[in-house]
Amino acid sequence: MNIKLFIFWVLASACSMPVIAQDDFTGQWHGENKELSMLDLSLSQKDNRLTGTYCYIAQAGNRIDCPPDNEINIHGIVRNGKAEVVFSSSFGGKSGHAELELNGEQMKWQVIKAPVHGDYYAPLNYVLTRQPPATSSITREFSTNKFTVTITSHCGDFNAPCNDMSYLGVRRSDNSVIALKGKTLQNLAGEVVGAEFNNGNVSYKVAYKPVKLTVSEGDRVLVEQAGQWVNGTL
Repeated sequence: MNIKLFIFWVLASACSMPVIAQDDFTGQWHGENKELSMLDLSLSQKDNRLTGTYCYIAQAGNRIDCPPDNEINIHGIVRNGKAEVVFSSSFGGKSGHAELELNGEQMKWQVIKAPVHGDYYAPLNYVLTRQPPATSSITREFSTNKFTVTITSHCGDFNAPCNDMSYLGVRRSDNSVIALKGKTLQNLAGEVVGAEFNNGNVSYKVAYKPVKLTVSEGDRVLVEQAGQWVNGTL
């Protein structure tokens, strides 16, 4: 084969090969800051294009900056192990810019341009860890005289022991919201009887049968209210 023709064929083949991104941002990413804040990113990468959602819970659950109905609020481009993304806030801020940088199973989030034309609560800097593939989540809701509470088990079975439980409470008087992470509680027989969540020194305990919410700080009970499961069953 003519050497010039061979070189031309090699170069042409190389140019025609698709560009494949070497770093994969796809997955669920989670970070926490001493129970005062949580940042979750759900990302999908195709070639060098990135889309997804961010959800930031700040001020111990008093500020929740998450998209409605998992609406896409992140998009960007992946280059050399980093992603440059544009994000929007559920509080009205638009066109914020952030850089995502991979380091093994960890990822650094850094805002390089704040959103404009509205408020936002996304953190300036955060470190997240890639989460294992999620099992199905089971959600139950109950109400008391003063609160509506949604409990979620991320372990696939609401009545199975789980160290990945979520609490979302809404106070009816002013619609204030608190979001917490916690784990199930078991009796001496190993049966799941409730769940416990902590906000600093304050404990939120939910007994399942019958359903009851108890909020305490040390030995002092702040709230103790019986409730009713939505749809009448656990």
